[in-house]
Amino acid sequence: MMKRKYLVLALAVAGLMVAGAHDAVAEGSVVGAPLLSEGISLQLGQRDYMNYCAACHGADAKGDGTLGEFLTLAVPDLTKLSKLNAGKFPEERVMGVIDGRADVKVHGMRDMPVWGDWFNREAASSDTSSAARELIVNDRIASLMNYLKSIQVK
Repeated sequence: MMKRKYLVLALAVAGLMVAGAHDAVAEGSVVGAPLLSEGISLQLGQRDYMNYCAACHGADAKGDGTLGEFLTLAVPDLTKLSKLNAGKFPEERVMGVIDGRADVKVHGMRDMPVWGDWFNREAASSDTSSAARELIVNDRIASLMNYLKSIQVK
């Protein structure tokens, strides 16, 4: 609990430090790409993956998580997203699935959690503005997406 509080605080501070740069997104960059350094982004993405995704998708992201047997549809192998998309990682689709914008027919209507809502609730506190909370949530989703991108099979 205490570690999460420090993580949220650190992300809020990092988000506020670069808030001015948020509007000056470089041309050609991915909207929603993390404002965190690449190394921190991958570490955060891996940590969030292990905490929130591995139970269904497996620690190695191959779709063999311990909860998979209880689902009505097979859990996808997340290491083959690029391969199944003509060699290009589907960044927008992945971010949409994680944050809840994209519909997912995994095992029922929407049984895959909407992590954007979850991350937003985790970041909520009386001293965190909605703008800071949005930066935190966007960075977490983008970090998770970048982690998934980093584990793609060739």
